[in-house]
Amino acid sequence: MAVESEFEGRRATSCAATPKRVDNNQNVLQKHVEFFDRNNDGVIYPWETFQGFRAIGSGIVLSSVAAIFINVGLSGKTRPIR
Repeated sequence: MAVESEFEGRRATSCAATPKRVDNNQNVLQKHVEFFDRNNDGVIYPWETFQGFRAIGSGIVLSSVAAIFINVGLSGKTRPIR
């Protein structure tokens, strides 16, 4: 019992983002996007990708490279055609 409460306390304090209510009706992609959309505006910016990678425990270098690669390399495929 003490181990569980100690683990839960560490987990709650180590996450930079505010815990969100999990909607069980969402599919995996929707949950993934919701995690990285830190300000809930429907758009994932490079700094949100960086913060998301840091929240899952990645280092600063990996988080920076991933944010640049994902947002620059993949943004053209996800933007609406104008």
